[in-house]
Amino acid sequence: MRYLKGVFTVLLLLVGSMAFAQNTFVVDAPKVVGQDEAFRVVFTADGDIEDFTQPQFTGLEVLAGPSQSKMMSTQFINGKSSKSVEISYTYIVRPVAEGVAKISAASATIGGKVYTTKEMQVEVVKGAASNGGSQQQQGQVTGSAQQQPRQASGEVSSRDVFLQLSFSKTKVVKGEPIIATLKLYTKVGIAGFEDIKFPVFDGFWSQEIESPQNINFVRENVDNQIYSAAVLRKYVLLPQQTGELSVKPAEMICQVQVMTAPRGRSIFDDFFDQGYQIVKKRVNSGNAVIKVSPLPAGAPASFGQGVGNFSLKVALSRDSVKAHEAGSVIVTVQGTGNLNLIEAPKVQLPADFELYDVKTSNSYSYGANGISGSKSFEFPFIPRSEGVFEIPPVEYSYYDIKQGKYVTLKSEPVEVNVAKGDGVAVGTVVQGISKQAVASLGEDIRYILQGAAGLGKKGHFFVGSWLFFVLLALLATVYAVLYWALKKRAKLRGDVVRTRNRKANKVARTRLKLAKSYMEQNLRSPFYEEVHKALLGYISDKLAIPFADMQRDTIKETMEAKGVSEANIAAFLQVLEDCEMARYSFGGDSGEISTQYGKAVEIISALEDEL
Repeated sequence: MRYLKGVFTVLLLLVGSMAFAQNTFVVDAPKVVGQDEAFRVVFTADGDIEDFTQPQFTGLEVLAGPSQSKMMSTQFINGKSSKSVEISYTYIVRPVAEGVAKISAASATIGGKVYTTKEMQVEVVKGAASNGGSQQQQGQVTGSAQQQPRQASGEVSSRDVFLQLSFSKTKVVKGEPIIATLKLYTKVGIAGFEDIKFPVFDGFWSQEIESPQNINFVRENVDNQIYSAAVLRKYVLLPQQTGELSVKPAEMICQVQVMTAPRGRSIFDDFFDQGYQIVKKRVNSGNAVIKVSPLPAGAPASFGQGVGNFSLKVALSRDSVKAHEAGSVIVTVQGTGNLNLIEAPKVQLPADFELYDVKTSNSYSYGANGISGSKSFEFPFIPRSEGVFEIPPVEYSYYDIKQGKYVTLKSEPVEVNVAKGDGVAVGTVVQGISKQAVASLGEDIRYILQGAAGLGKKGHFFVGSWLFFVLLALLATVYAVLYWALKKRAKLRGDVVRTRNRKANKVARTRLKLAKSYMEQNLRSPFYEEVHKALLGYISDKLAIPFADMQRDTIKETMEAKGVSEANIAAFLQVLEDCEMARYSFGGDSGEISTQYGKAVEIISALEDEL
């Protein structure tokens, strides 16, 4: 038996290692190129290639290739070494004409198995390629836009760099999901960003679904011009109002690299100093309007505010229960739409069932199609008698976007088998009282003595004495003081704004403590992210500004209204701007991080003294 277990374990390890060591064979090429632009097409495999079948190029002229390159690396983990091999075949090609060029699939045999790449299409535009050079690839340019600087004129037009806020749809009904994408397009070199203001979606429920820490530029065709485009933010929106809803634009300052004109410089100056300067260009995504129509009249009584495409499932948590034991009916709404805002359907239980508060659980995600997944409603119950009961069908209505009408889903009836319980459960409410007549009066009621009781006065009686009234007054005073103190405490606890105000400094210092740990590890991006959250969180709690309204103008106006000095206002906004700029810039040293940390601590301490 032990021998068989050993063999089984070895087989599992072999199968696992074979599954883990799956090879790959992929192709990489830009999706958009200029008509006269030469570019690379690279086929890469992560193992030794035994046989390579070349692709066919349609609409492309092969200038060179394939050139083969091989890279090997060795890793040592826990005293064991592992080797990896990467082999690539590179072609240099150039478009023949404007239109769509095609790269057919290539195949390679790796470890006795044939792998095939996918076919690719390359869009060839008449406009010149962006100034990044002919070898600029589609694949992720991380950080700044890798373009050549603008020439010596120093003029940067709105066609050289611009922001665009696009929507998946601009005419919707109330509650219909919309995907909003904020992109930066550039044909010039970008060194960094300043004064970033993201769009404000008044009248919408909004959720970020993409917020890249590193900005990745890829090529895109805009009006037959090739731009480097990067997604800055992506949101899912759910309109909560009707009419024409305006979206406040995004805005930022781009630091554009400009090449200065040479003035009697030598060839050595040009070699060691490229003569670049930074020109600031403010870009704006422009105003946008979304037209939101109300939902049609005549919604069914079972309408749960759902807008999208859904299905319904009803099930019991247990097939059978005993009397006085808990069970649940679980209703699951699944699909794509405004899942986060739908309401619980109505469930009718038998009269002998006690129903408790509904519990909600979510299992959905935000993506390019909106909100997809499921939302479950659990209806706990306790049956009070045994037998076979039926839960009537559950109905749920939603508005179907594609069909443009209300759709009602109806489940099958659910049968509940309730077995005899072990006894009355703790906490059961008894509906009636068993009454019993009074009997045997002669034994239960004793004889009452008639005549004078013969009671006499003896000693001092406490009730009515001066000590009695003193203690009574003392108890009344203590009661009044406790009542006033407890009432004040309850009022303070109920005052959310005051509670946030009192805890603002503590929360901010907790975040700064975490930021300090990032600073000591020289983790630049998490450090600035945490300092940025500490500053915004502190001012939001301290001045009772909703987080959705945390704009520079709102912060400044509220601080001025609270009597904060101009110096502290300017210092706070400067530290906030430095953090925002640092999150989207690159480089820096530990000294710079330490300085920013000191400024953040100093300004929060100064504001704490004033507020």
